Amino acid sequence: MNELIGGRYRLLELVGSGGMGRVWRAQDELLQRVVAVKEITVPSTALEASQTMREARAAARLDHPGVITVFDVVWQQERSWLVMEFIEGRSLQEVVQTDGPLSPVQAARLGLRVLSALRSAHAAGVLHRDVKPGNILLAADGRIVLTDFGLAIIGDRENGAPDPLLGSPHYVAPERLSSQETGTPADLYSLGATLYTAVEGRPPFLRDDVESSLHALRHEDPDPPRQAGPLAPLLLDLLDKNPDRRPDGAQTTTRLEAASAGANGFAPIARGIASVAPRRRPRTLLVAGLSLALLVTGGGAYAARSYQARPAAVEASAPATKPTIPADDLCGVGADRQPVTAATTRVPAGLPKGWIWSRDPAGFALAVPSGWQRSAAGNEVCFGDPAGKRAFKVNQSPVRTQQPLAYWQAREKDGGLPGYQRISMGVLLLKRGGADWEYTWRPDSDTTLHERRVLVATSSDRSYLLRWTTTDADWVRALPVQKQLVDLFASAR
Repeated sequence: MNELIGGRYRLLELVGSGGMGRVWRAQDELLQRVVAVKEITVPSTALEASQTMREARAAARLDHPGVITVFDVVWQQERSWLVMEFIEGRSLQEVVQTDGPLSPVQAARLGLRVLSALRSAHAAGVLHRDVKPGNILLAADGRIVLTDFGLAIIGDRENGAPDPLLGSPHYVAPERLSSQETGTPADLYSLGATLYTAVEGRPPFLRDDVESSLHALRHEDPDPPRQAGPLAPLLLDLLDKNPDRRPDGAQTTTRLEAASAGANGFAPIARGIASVAPRRRPRTLLVAGLSLALLVTGGGAYAARSYQARPAAVEASAPATKPTIPADDLCGVGADRQPVTAATTRVPAGLPKGWIWSRDPAGFALAVPSGWQRSAAGNEVCFGDPAGKRAFKVNQSPVRTQQPLAYWQAREKDGGLPGYQRISMGVLLLKRGGADWEYTWRPDSDTTLHERRVLVATSSDRSYLLRWTTTDADWVRALPVQKQLVDLFASAR
């Protein structure tokens, strides 16, 4: 295969196929990069192709890390060809088929990432219409990407809308099989069916043939979920046949957050799939030549394996952490330790009770519990509780990198922490990118410290390094405080 599409995209190999078309790995001869080219094999007229181009270009305007990037649309050989970013990874469908179902916590965290992408598309007036496990990609760089907007339409335009069975009948909303008007609830139904499959290993209306499955979808209740745990009530609500009774995007987000917190019921940390996980031996998840560790526990995580070489993109690295933190004062003893000064103007609404907003002299802003103290050493500012048992550090050293996950992988490679044990590492779903890294280490034979580091990009050339430290025994109890500190951190005065 050496066909040239649009005068610049050279097809190299077939990498997938479905009801709407085939996907090729291709070479963009103009920009010299690898791309994915989807060949829409469903016959179409030039008028329909023109509409496809307008819709695809509208989808291309979506700016969200969890949405596949569309580069171009080509009309050639009486077919539409969509040109998209090429992502190394496996689909959720492949992961479930090969490695088995996800835990409810894992599925909830994945669902949050996919729902964030869906809500971004909905806000722009784009309906996906084909959410299913095969269209959710677990990328090798840690991203969770919603792919294939081939059935997407803009707004509520129903005239000429594609046949729902061109997608997957196991995940299509019931109203799409009738003359009812459809909208965002249909995508949320498909998300519910997708998450059902993620935890149960099968769709909710699986029967011996498509006709029987569609009959069950229209007229029967979903098969009772047996492995969904705390996620089960939400899945059944999303699968309600009446779209008016389904939870909306905001309600679904809140309930996924609750389910993603695990058995302890704490609110989740805003860190996507890579989240709090008990230290257990991971089973390896091979993704397109890279090894991702899937921690199969109640608080599981997708964590990327360390690279073997330090990326050249990492600049101005912070000095390696030295094992000198005393367990009785995690900020360190310093003469400049002072109470945190509360701001009196431009205080954001909705601060947690008992918290104050502070604009630090170093140039950033944050919220801390009242009574906490501040100290500084070099480029690092530390905020600690009065007892010295919890510490939140902000490092102001500029870190310029387009690969935040690779930055932490390189830091991990540096070593230097006695008794080090990684818990998780992954990308964060942030506007300008970010990644975090959680681990434990032992400064002495009697103490185990538990730390989470977060790299938050605030501009194209500056990031902040955040570090939260407690004793390992205090980690779970301190999770709500950690969540608020990280979530409320701001980079500007």
